[in-house]
Amino acid sequence: MATENDSKRKCFTFIWKLENASYCWQRRTECIQSPSFTVDEIHETNWKLGLYPSIGRDNIGFWLQRQSDNNGVESVAIDCELAFLSSDGTALREFKRKNEEIRKAKGFGSFESVSRKEVFFARRSVYLPQDTLTVRCRMWKSVGEMSKDVQCFARTRITVEKRSFLWSIENFSTLKSHEKKTYEIKSHDNGKNFMSLELFLTGGLLCDETIRFRIIPDYQNIKMSTFRLSVVDASKNTANCFQDEFCCRDPCGSKDFALFCTKRELLEKKNAYLPNDVLSLWCECSFCFGTIQGEIERVDSDCIAIAKKKSDNHSVDTENEFSVPNCILIDNLKSMLNNTSLSDVKLKTKSQTYPAHTFILGARSPVFKSMFSSDMKEKINGCVDIEDLNDDTVLRLLRYIYSAEVEELEWVSANDLYDAADKYQVLDLKGICSSYLKSNLRVNNACEALVLADLHQDEDLKRFVQDFIVRHGKDIINSGEWEQLAETNLKLAYETKRLKFKE
Repeated sequence: MATENDSKRKCFTFIWKLENASYCWQRRTECIQSPSFTVDEIHETNWKLGLYPSIGRDNIGFWLQRQSDNNGVESVAIDCELAFLSSDGTALREFKRKNEEIRKAKGFGSFESVSRKEVFFARRSVYLPQDTLTVRCRMWKSVGEMSKDVQCFARTRITVEKRSFLWSIENFSTLKSHEKKTYEIKSHDNGKNFMSLELFLTGGLLCDETIRFRIIPDYQNIKMSTFRLSVVDASKNTANCFQDEFCCRDPCGSKDFALFCTKRELLEKKNAYLPNDVLSLWCECSFCFGTIQGEIERVDSDCIAIAKKKSDNHSVDTENEFSVPNCILIDNLKSMLNNTSLSDVKLKTKSQTYPAHTFILGARSPVFKSMFSSDMKEKINGCVDIEDLNDDTVLRLLRYIYSAEVEELEWVSANDLYDAADKYQVLDLKGICSSYLKSNLRVNNACEALVLADLHQDEDLKRFVQDFIVRHGKDIINSGEWEQLAETNLKLAYETKRLKFKE
């Protein structure tokens, strides 16, 4: 953290905004770089910032790199501070180095500056307003002082293409199990397919037919993609039933998910959802193809003094003049938790009943939104039966829905909460639980995690666990947990063991 003396010293400040930051696709050792900037008063040296979006299992790396240019001396000594900023300029995370000797093509930083979970999930609204990540680098001379304050503003934009369209599936009632309906998304540039959507049914013999979807990206072009699907009813209202975001790294992977109801349930409400036997789906997707645009926007000298004068004269931007800290809003929402005031729905487990508010549940979960937006029994009765979840899991789920906070997890509670988050499509919470499971994977719980990932068709978690099992080989294969897996799910055990012998 900057000291009081540093705040009085003149320095060079570089502020970098990364737009569409959630579309960063880089792998562990890959970084996204800022535009190059020059610090004239430090021997006219050239520098760049680098962000490593997934340097470890759950970390974002932040690095300052001196360029290997022909200008300047071979080595310079600087004091430096790197920080992540909120929308109002407050430093959220920062770290500092004193008297750092940096040679050409060298630098310094931290590979554990902040966790991905904190930035992209737990405190996303703070770190990523409008999906823009803002970072700051401040530099001082280690010996001597700069003659003036300088601020340099840069912006990098990850180019994202967005699509929305209506997919109409005719004669839905005649669709048979494992029969597929396909929609191809084509490029505007060359007309080639770069993503396919498939709808199909599973089950049907001993259970109701489940409506499932599969997303198949063209991994040669797409780096990152998001997808949101809603069912359109006869009144042209939409019920969000799925949304997700994923990196396109697996050359043969796909994303599978289920609709919020079965074919039978949909046919029972055909007047609402199947006018003329047509199932209408509203699809919204976005794609990142790896194109990045960056520029230096402006450079201001003696800007600190000018900013202070503006502040004294009350001529600052009125957009933030009456802004309310996010913590106050969160505290207000938390006060509604387990509060019967204005409660209009109850969540009922086997042993407890919890008051809740439909507008909060619906805003945080597309499954709850669907329940309360249609004439389902939960809306009519004002009660949601969730007897398949224990009380601790329900309380954790509600706490996250109302406050975006996650209480300290253990293996069992993370498993249960992952199951609940998937059931109600609270995807950011599901991601947090998945990160915990990955970080706490051990020889004695890997089989349990594998079954969980397979049950929920979470290909990312499943591949991670399978890689872990392959790496630990005999320690897991010779365990009692593996024997039990082979007895209860031979296909999954075979599929996992077979990976060890793939080239």
